[in-house]
Amino acid sequence: MARKHAVAESPMDIDEDQRKHQVEFDAMKQAAKNTRWWKVLITVFLLAGTIAPIISVRAISTLQSMGDTLSAKYKEISGDKPGKQAALTAVNKWLDGNKGPFRDGTSNLIWDTAEKVGSSDADTGNGKEHTDYWAHQFSFTNLADGSTRDVTQLVSLKNGVATAMGSPTVLPMKAIGSGNSQSYNPSGYSRVDQAASFQNVVNAWAKAYTGKDANAFTVLVGDPNSEHVYQPASIGAFKSAAVNWLVECDKNGKPIDKDKSSDTPEYGAASISITFEPYAKTQDVSDNGSEAQTNDGSSSSMNITVLVKNPMAGSAKIIDWGADGSIQTLSPFANALDKSSVTTSTGDEEDSASSADSQSSAGSDNGSNTTDTANGADSSGADASATDGSSSDSSTPSN
Repeated sequence: MARKHAVAESPMDIDEDQRKHQVEFDAMKQAAKNTRWWKVLITVFLLAGTIAPIISVRAISTLQSMGDTLSAKYKEISGDKPGKQAALTAVNKWLDGNKGPFRDGTSNLIWDTAEKVGSSDADTGNGKEHTDYWAHQFSFTNLADGSTRDVTQLVSLKNGVATAMGSPTVLPMKAIGSGNSQSYNPSGYSRVDQAASFQNVVNAWAKAYTGKDANAFTVLVGDPNSEHVYQPASIGAFKSAAVNWLVECDKNGKPIDKDKSSDTPEYGAASISITFEPYAKTQDVSDNGSEAQTNDGSSSSMNITVLVKNPMAGSAKIIDWGADGSIQTLSPFANALDKSSVTTSTGDEEDSASSADSQSSAGSDNGSNTTDTANGADSSGADASATDGSSSDSSTPSN
């Protein structure tokens, strides 16, 4: 088969549009060849130098606006309200002394909030004088019954000077529940039957938690990191513990799906009630500053929620703890502290406290014995004097 020869395209076959575009393209290539690159760079820098100040001014203006907003919010949150100090001084003076309204005393006075309640413009003859009025609210503890009470103090602000007006206002007590009448029960969790050995684990942990021995408490937690240490609550001598409930969860306190539930879960969460005898109160009992510890023997109690590793096994470990009911805030060894940053204490302090009680009692007994001995010496002296007197009388010659 004969091959067909290709026919060369003639330059005359290019239409008008193609010729126009080709001419423009050739002109651009020629201009690019004739352009010096340093001129292009100078042009770019000049344009950037013109635009940059405009962008910078806009950015600075935006940042200043954000700063003013944040500053205003910070002042609002931090309680930077006009007249705060004047109101606090007035309330303190009102509560202080035997003439105050709470005769058993108060404590924990805290500023809560303030609200602008009004303003006025008085005509002074030389113009208007503006005054703002702020009501500051405080809360404190009434030592008579331990209740929290609220008071407000009105303050006027004129020409930047704050002045407390009148006496504080005692607000009525807020309605609160009776307390200790309800217990928290977690929803969405599968309950776990408590193993017989778990109560022993709870008792040992609770005893270490309420005590002062950080080393013993750290051993019970069972953290594999030897650089970690755990601080006990150091609140008193352990008496008893009870498990309120035990549920199945994952290591972060989240519920386990029912289809994945197990009779031997890897993790569980439990609510524990701990009864303890608070440590003795130290009192100054003499003029020379010696101290003695006294305790009326009464007990106190607390609730706490714990995360348990292998709760059904005899080797169960309580590896985290927190506020009662706060299951989903728990995670393994979250209460760990670096050993280098903590000064650990041991149970020797409790032994020292007991020794102090014994020494105090012994001192009292010795004091009594000393007094009795002194009295006995005085009596013996008196008897001896009487005997001497009789002898002297009998030896005196009669006239």
